[in-house]
Parts: sequence; structure tokens; C-alpha cells
Amino acid sequence: MSRNETAQSELDIFKLCCRMLELRRRTFLAAEWKRHADIMPRGQFFNLMLIRFILPCNLSKIMELTGLTSAGASLFVDKLVQQGYLTRTDDPADRRNVLIDVSAKGRELLSGVEDRLNGYIASYFATCSAEEFSDLEKGMQVIYRKLS
Repeated sequence: MSRNETAQSELDIFKLCCRMLELRRRTFLAAEWKRHADIMPRGQFFNLMLIRFILPCNLSKIMELTGLTSAGASLFVDKLVQQGYLTRTDDPADRRNVLIDVSAKGRELLSGVEDRLNGYIASYFATCSAEEFSDLEKGMQVIYRKLS
């Protein structure tokens, strides 16, 4: 196998792994949403899961990450503020900017989701040997560094 073929094969495995991770993430979130369907529509839940790692942020960042229009992002934030999951505060560094952050109620919701997600992920790697887990960790560190 030539170097180009080897590189392509390695890239194919990486792409497959990314797709599998995305599928598993979506499967988990779909099941998790069902636990919260009585409090929040599916779209709001999925968007909240998308933005949880960038909070606090402004509306522009939410639009960028979710793909929502300005009006859509504003409506999304308004609804979650009204429900008590997000807060809006003036940005002390720029009075023209408003920071959106997670509230105590939102942190409680996200903490529960995160705990269940951690258990879900751990279940996939529970049968790994110490050596396999070490190899996975090293590989993930490289991927994280390159994608950051």
C-alpha cells in the first residue's frame, strides 16, 4: 500500500469515527430530549445543548453556532429566559452588548444531562484494557488539539 493510500485509509477511518460519534451524540440527545419534552420543544433543547459550552456569549455567537437567524436566535433566547433556563445581562466591557448565560435552573438541567451523557460515553469504553484506553486518550488529545 502506497503512502497516499495509507493516508487516505487513515483519513477514511477518522471520518467514519467522526460520523459514528455524531450519530451516537444525536441518538443520546434524542432520547434525552424525551425526558424533557414536557418542559421544552425539541429544537430549543437541541440548540441549548449546542450552546452550553460557549456560555456566556452574545447573540451573534448563538447565531453562528446554531445557524439561526437574528430573529430566530432572539426568539430562542427570549423563550429560555422566560422559562428561567437562560439569563441576559449587560456586558460590562461593552454597554452595547448583552451577555447570555445559563441560569441556576439551566445549570441544574445541563448538569443532569451531562451526568447521563458521561455514563453513556463511559459504557462504550468500559471493556477497554488500560493500554487501549491510554491509546484512545492519546489519540483524542491529538484530535482535540488539531480541532481547537
